[in-house]
Amino acid sequence: MSRQDVQRLLEEYQVVGELLASLQAQHSTVLELLEELTTALDGVRLLKSGDGERLVHIGAGLFARGVFEVREVLTPLGARYHAFLDLDNAERILNERIEEYSRLKTSLEENIERLAARAAQLRQVLESLGIR
Repeated sequence: MSRQDVQRLLEEYQVVGELLASLQAQHSTVLELLEELTTALDGVRLLKSGDGERLVHIGAGLFARGVFEVREVLTPLGARYHAFLDLDNAERILNERIEEYSRLKTSLEENIERLAARAAQLRQVLESLGIR
């Protein structure tokens, strides 16, 4: 194997490592968004049930008690636009976003797996050449 071939392998290994780190960061962000969306969906479903008093998180671990007779919630539509939507439509939008981010999560996981396999192949070749 020529010196140029070894150099190309090293460069590819470095690029694959950087891509892998980037995809893993994106995966973490998507997981956080999915958790937030699921929490919001649970909240909308609780509001729809209308059963008595609730504890509402108001930030920094603080909760307030209240009875809610909510018919609409302010819902982000995208591009910094919001609209008051009835609970059924808010639930539908949250479900659509959860499905969208779940597909993205799956795609990221597949790409991470492929890149990790390629990185392992490259590492094995480099190690067999005595390069660490």
